Amino acid sequence: MKYDELDLMELFLSESESLTDNIGDGNITYKISKDDFTLKIFIRTYENQISVFLTYKEKDIFNGDFDNITELKKEDMYLRVLRENSTIASLCFGTMLSISIENQ
Repeated sequence: MKYDELDLMELFLSESESLTDNIGDGNITYKISKDDFTLKIFIRTYENQISVFLTYKEKDIFNGDFDNITELKKEDMYLRVLRENSTIASLCFGTMLSISIENQ
């Protein structure tokens, strides 16, 4: 899976954290909160998988697992989740955090 760590840091306004306390194993997470919304993404680099979680006031709004991801790509205030050059999900980092799922 291809992604630019600096782009993710810019969108999430923080560095990644290890899911397993072993930063070299490719299992990382990013998290951002705006108002009462929290968006988390778990990246499992070597399995080409990501999990996305969106909560509002600590209540789940959305969670999704995506397989066979080839790239995470920043475009303006969006993070595009790509599978074979096709966007399958977009995470919006605008005034409100949101997720849109494309037809797969």
